Amino acid sequence: NLQRMTEFAARHRVRLRPHAKMHKSAEFARLQLQAGAVGVCVQTVHEAEALAAGGIDDILITNEVLAPTKLHRVAALAHQLKSRGGQLGIAVDSAEGIERLAQAMRLTTAAIDVFIEIDIGQGRCGVAPGEPTLHLAQQLALRAPSLRYAGLHAYHGGAQHLRTGDERRAAIVEAARRLDDTRALLAAHELAPPLITGAGTGTFAHEASSGLWGEIQPGSFLFMDADYLRNDRDPAQPQFEPALFIKSQVVSVAPRH
Repeated sequence: NLQRMTEFAARHRVRLRPHAKMHKSAEFARLQLQAGAVGVCVQTVHEAEALAAGGIDDILITNEVLAPTKLHRVAALAHQLKSRGGQLGIAVDSAEGIERLAQAMRLTTAAIDVFIEIDIGQGRCGVAPGEPTLHLAQQLALRAPSLRYAGLHAYHGGAQHLRTGDERRAAIVEAARRLDDTRALLAAHELAPPLITGAGTGTFAHEASSGLWGEIQPGSFLFMDADYLRNDRDPAQPQFEPALFIKSQVVSVAPRH
């Protein structure tokens, strides 16, 4: 699975940053880095700290962090990774998130890569496309050099488990339209995103071929799972196979269970 994904990313000239929330293991993260990944994603500060303690040096927190105590830990981790030549990134989707992060980063001389999370259809985290994203980019630019405007985080989680290939493709086509319009608006104000990162195991082929995403974040592909295998297979994506199994035994049978 790892080899197939690595070859796909190289062939399509996109950076591979697998999401480590699936395995939460520095050992598996090292295998991914050795195979060609540029770094890993995590969802929580604790996951980032654990992987850093295991020797992983390039980590992106693909989530918003607002609690001051956690932001102090983010600043400390950014300092730790910088001291050994690594880098920490994080997502923001609000003015308050930028201000709180900037306050926390006063505790260190390190800089942190900041990605503005844009809602491209998930309807969960993320600022709205267009002018709201531009306003955050302008605010973020004022916080340099401790907050480094690194680009946009554009992930459509709701598209990952749509069963048919046509459904998934349509969802990402619409997401790409919103993203491209916003990218053009940012560029017109001299804030073109240096990188757009996102995508998951269900749709990464569409993001990779769009010409918009420069980095993909699939995670579940490594071990695969039963629900992803229920999706109609997309011939544009490599075929991944289950790498973990649970051995169990039936000890009792009744008419209905």
